[in-house]
Amino acid sequence: MTTGAKDVVIVGGGIVACLTGLILGRQGYKVTILEADSLGSHASGFAFGGLDPLTGIGLPEPLLEFSLWCYGRHRGLARELHEATGIDVGFELRDRLHLAFTEEEAAESKKNIEWMKDVGGFNVEWVDTAGALQLEPQVSPECIGALFEQSPGALEPYRFILAAMRAAEQYGVEMVQRRAVGLITDGDKCTGVELENGTISAGIVVLAMGPWTGLASEWCGVNIPVTPLRGQILRVRSANKSLNMAINYAHSYVATKPDGLIWAGTTEEEAGFEESTTSEARDSIMADFMKMIPGMDDAELVQQTACLRPLSADGMPIVDRVTGWDNLFVATGAGRKGILWSTGMAQAMFDLIDTGKVQVDGAEHLTLGRFS
Repeated sequence: MTTGAKDVVIVGGGIVACLTGLILGRQGYKVTILEADSLGSHASGFAFGGLDPLTGIGLPEPLLEFSLWCYGRHRGLARELHEATGIDVGFELRDRLHLAFTEEEAAESKKNIEWMKDVGGFNVEWVDTAGALQLEPQVSPECIGALFEQSPGALEPYRFILAAMRAAEQYGVEMVQRRAVGLITDGDKCTGVELENGTISAGIVVLAMGPWTGLASEWCGVNIPVTPLRGQILRVRSANKSLNMAINYAHSYVATKPDGLIWAGTTEEEAGFEESTTSEARDSIMADFMKMIPGMDDAELVQQTACLRPLSADGMPIVDRVTGWDNLFVATGAGRKGILWSTGMAQAMFDLIDTGKVQVDGAEHLTLGRFS
């Protein structure tokens, strides 16, 4: 069975796909999103939802401008989505403490403060042990200090992707539950997508398949260096007082969410496409949790989740036209920063499709050609 032609077919149904569909639909494009499973069933729906533009891969160079653009867009987009759909995506300003337990960790944090303090809109400073305990009395007194970030953001990822898709539907964007298995081509043009049980024609195709985007390399003959990075998160319940802010240490974090549960994570595992949870990850996360917040040894595990994040070869997103193709595009590879970077990735993809010239600050660093 072959469906009718659409202006744009987006393969993959994560947050980047939904936001791209929303922007395209609002500008009059006919858009179909192909999702093999269900909305929010992978990384976009299970992420923690942190929106910190000052930490992570590619910062401060070359992605600081891009991260700040994405963060700024989130603040307005949260209001827009609420007005359009009635769904509160849970955007909030949430302070953070990045704990240090060794002199080496403290030196690294103080080095980062040197450039962070010059970024407008954020108060970043070093606090000693007493200062950290004053800000959050439940942190470990064994820490020798912390980097304090005032007002980075956070949101609820599942509500975010749900609101984005509901808003997109108001402009005629449709999500079809079908699995793509290949591309239909004519020379350097992609004329559609092969499905498990049919085909769909398209004027433009966007590959936004998360960690599965790398599999599309065989479809288009161009290396898209993206692999799955498994991340696991624990949701726990404690009788202790809620945490005042998010607490970070190394690659781990702990924070009280609006549902009253404490979320603790995360792992960074090269496990292929295996999405199951493991006892090893549970124990590792709990060890870091207890190191940061030792007084919560009564915490009761409520749920353990796992998802596969799309990680590019250098950890930074890929948003570009696929090399050698006239109308085939790719948007993926954001790793642990997918929720934050989704706004900039979606807008940059729209710009490429609509005018060929990207207006998003710093997006020139997201090209696929950097790997060749």
